Amino acid sequence: MNHHNTLFTVAPRLTLAALLALAFGIMPHNSLALGSLEDQPQDAQARIFKTLDQNGDGQLSRDEAVHDADLSARFNTADSNHDGSITQDEYAASKSAQQQALMKAFLDDSAVTAMVKAELLKDAGIRALAISVETHRGQVILSGFVDNEQQVRRAAEIAAGVRGVTAIKNSLLLKG
Repeated sequence: MNHHNTLFTVAPRLTLAALLALAFGIMPHNSLALGSLEDQPQDAQARIFKTLDQNGDGQLSRDEAVHDADLSARFNTADSNHDGSITQDEYAASKSAQQQALMKAFLDDSAVTAMVKAELLKDAGIRALAISVETHRGQVILSGFVDNEQQVRRAAEIAAGVRGVTAIKNSLLLKG
């Protein structure tokens, strides 16, 4: 066996092993402790708060809050003690409430989508499996291909009868 070839077959393994050892050896021990899922967003929120707190006083003024569009729009609500500034705790509470509202809207939309699909499946005159249903803030979008105009109208009627539907965009197309 050629010594030169042996070096090339062994060297990649050594290099990979050395890189892995180096990577794990350099990482601080506490970086392996990721904490709970609840800790991670709070850490991110704390970093964002500190970035927004340009003067470092531990509070966000209206001028500092302008750099976060959501916070700026909800400044008065976030300022729960009405002192004209937002503390880190008020910031965290505001962001948590915002995330909960988004999650509720997503779950509500998912429920509306499921109910519309279920009602479409119940109707024998519609090929419901060929119809896609999407919902965003109560607005339902129907898409896909159906056999005739009656099915286009009937799908919209069914969707309109579902609780939580605020508007319908009927993008169903006739098979051609």
